[in-house]
Amino acid sequence: MLNWLRKKKKDNKGFTLVELIIVVAILAILVGILAPQYTKYVEKSRRSSDVSNLESLVKAVQVAAADTEIDLPAATYKITIDKDGTKVTKGGTALTTTDELYKALKEYAGNEFEKTKLKSTRWNKVGTANKNEISAEIIVSDNSTVTVTYEPTDLKNYSEKK
Repeated sequence: MLNWLRKKKKDNKGFTLVELIIVVAILAILVGILAPQYTKYVEKSRRSSDVSNLESLVKAVQVAAADTEIDLPAATYKITIDKDGTKVTKGGTALTTTDELYKALKEYAGNEFEKTKLKSTRWNKVGTANKNEISAEIIVSDNSTVTVTYEPTDLKNYSEKK
């Protein structure tokens, strides 16, 4: 009986150094294959978030234009989101806190809409002339119809492509 116990003890050696090195090598290969895919999906989610943020600001302008209680003047507005925050201009001039659109954006998009920043740092590779920003030009007509043009032009589709 004692011989049987001793024999079992000798068979239970554990892993050899070679086996451990092989397992570590396999794990390193898997990480090397999966890491680029992971970063690709993280970047895609950042871009989707940027598109969503700009879209929500555009929707706020559309709601303000349709709201009968807000006297939104017919003009060309531009919403730009970059690494520093969100800027809204009317005919090239920055909005002031007394402008109707500024008040409407605070009401419909939140009090801190100006703090919305880009999450992705790769928009300049999409076609915005080396500017790391996205923007929407919104034309509000006299009859409150709204026309929107995005920069880059394929902005709405971009988060779905890559």
